[in-house]
Amino acid sequence: MITTQRYEAILNFLNENSNGTINDFVKLTGTSSATIRRDLTHLEDEGLLSRIHGGATIDRIESEASYTDKAVRNLKDKIRIAKTAAALIEDGDTLFIDAGTSTYEMLPFINKKNLTIVTNSVTLISSLVRDGHTVYLLGGKVKPTTYAIIGTEAVDKLNSLSFDKCFIGTNGIDSAHGYSTPDGEEAAIKWTALKQSKAKYILGDASKFHKTAFVKFAALGDAALITNDLKSEFVKKIGEETNVIGEV
Repeated sequence: MITTQRYEAILNFLNENSNGTINDFVKLTGTSSATIRRDLTHLEDEGLLSRIHGGATIDRIESEASYTDKAVRNLKDKIRIAKTAAALIEDGDTLFIDAGTSTYEMLPFINKKNLTIVTNSVTLISSLVRDGHTVYLLGGKVKPTTYAIIGTEAVDKLNSLSFDKCFIGTNGIDSAHGYSTPDGEEAAIKWTALKQSKAKYILGDASKFHKTAFVKFAALGDAALITNDLKSEFVKKIGEETNVIGEV
């Protein structure tokens, strides 16, 4: 088994089991314990797992950071992704733009005219209205950590609409678990918006790779991924299942 295949096998094992021992990985890959230790060190340096005594573990996303905390994380990558996403918009489009820090960074790059935009994000509204777009804000409960509007009222409204394109944020991107988020109500919004859109885009930077959250809202093949790292082995692998867009 070549190096990249070992990395993928180790990470897939951890995503399914949360943690594993060096012996687990030796049996899994058919390689020596010394090789596995080097692999684990490399993957830890990449931020994809954490070493523990005798093995490794991977963090599942059990809760969501506040909007303010997330806004400053990986900001340069989010801006690159947002610019790529905004370039896909055409004059006259009807759009759904999801609540999130990556989608928020799209705002300075949206320069097309006659747009109709629906969102569940309280933070997007003032900028979108100021820029002269026709804007609709979904009704429902406001989630205090992300300023996203959630609930059955919002989902029901989305089910009555259709979009040319949607732009959706994600907390986790995993080859087995697809796209996921910690909150079931936010997952319902994301899934419904994807279902009601002709062209579907997920925005996710490389820090989301190999991460899973509690609720899966889409499979990899359900939408194109806009990301910042097209050279990674992870992207090369999932590129077999979905369209990946971004700067090389």
